[in-house]
Amino acid sequence: MERRKRVEMIMNSRLFREELERIIEIQMKDGSGATLLQSISDMMGLQGQKLQSTNLFRSSNCVAPINDIRGVESMGYAKGEKILRCKVAAVYRLMDLYGWTQNIQNHITARLNVDEEIFLVNPHGLLYNEITASSLVKVDMRGDIIESGTTNFGVNTATFSMHAAIHAARPDLKAIVHVHTPAVVAVSSLKVGLLPLSRESVVLGEISTHPFTGYSRGDEEKEKIVRNLGPNNKVLFLSNNGAVCCGETVEEAFYNVYNLVAACEAQLKLMPVGIDNLVLIPEDVRKEIYDSSRICPEGAIPGPNGPSPAVLEKKDKKWRIGGMEFEALMRMLDNAGFRTGYIYRTPLIKGDPPRPRNDVEVPPAVSSLGYLLEEEEMYRNGWKGRKSNDRTRWLNSPNVYQKVEILETGTTDPKKITKVETLISSSNQNF
Repeated sequence: MERRKRVEMIMNSRLFREELERIIEIQMKDGSGATLLQSISDMMGLQGQKLQSTNLFRSSNCVAPINDIRGVESMGYAKGEKILRCKVAAVYRLMDLYGWTQNIQNHITARLNVDEEIFLVNPHGLLYNEITASSLVKVDMRGDIIESGTTNFGVNTATFSMHAAIHAARPDLKAIVHVHTPAVVAVSSLKVGLLPLSRESVVLGEISTHPFTGYSRGDEEKEKIVRNLGPNNKVLFLSNNGAVCCGETVEEAFYNVYNLVAACEAQLKLMPVGIDNLVLIPEDVRKEIYDSSRICPEGAIPGPNGPSPAVLEKKDKKWRIGGMEFEALMRMLDNAGFRTGYIYRTPLIKGDPPRPRNDVEVPPAVSSLGYLLEEEEMYRNGWKGRKSNDRTRWLNSPNVYQKVEILETGTTDPKKITKVETLISSSNQNF
């Protein structure tokens, strides 16, 4: 309603109409209407709202929703599959918005469940900004399609085989992201690898390296990849071919991608000064930073109006690695109209907003906290009421307030008026 009133006020403004007519007349004379919308935006004072450092809104205002599984369609998926599809599709969109894609190349895969070797992968042929939850393809360990999704595209089995080998050797990893940005490729080509120069490089933990020779080597190449990744590491550099970031959850996998890209970009900016001039983070500090990144920060603890500890324990509200950051990014996408379908653990709006009070319910003076605490303690000890001979104590004032209805005066047709009167107790008139 407020927006509608504002639009009506602007459209009824004579100065606005005259300025708009002048701009249109100039554009018609010049024969170019490309900058018409920009001129109107400048006139309305919207130029300060442009996003210069991100590609988030470089496309049209209408975006394909990430969660395009609606109604009866969701009944055809296994338990938890719809949520996983939405998360994986959201990671594809984030990769595109950050500019970390290479056309239709690379993969982001996610294990559907631990019992069965079934995975979700992108259809080969779609851009990352076209991928939705329903378009993801369900495949087995060999890359054979179990469910093709909502597109006619298949799966690039040659590149998926590397993900399948890691999934088979590391059942603890649920999601794998192959990142191939120029910065990551450049660092993967260095003999020194990724140096501990920033916090982002330290929170990744131990990083493995594999001399990648291509996908055509078959089983021999896959065995070497698994062996070089090791039983615990979650980031693997592929020499001259970027890196593979893994995670026990989709959130952790993207968390590793984000920090890896930031660490590689920071290292490339420092390399021109020479490796000898670089100050590396000491080993003891590295361990402290890594350990602190694996625990829930103090700011993540709910406030006094949040759920009780028993409810938190029941719902397993403990944040996983990268979970809080991922939820913040989901809010960003939802606010931009992407409709992620993400289920938030900590909504921005409280469930029970404070109840409004009127002036009559709230006394005009501040209550005595000590007296309230004394009353509470007496009640706990079995006190049910005050004896008649007790001295009367007042919480705020000796006055009592009540609503009364009176008739108007000075008119032939009086109406009832509600007013608040102050009643003074006879025992306290000398106050």
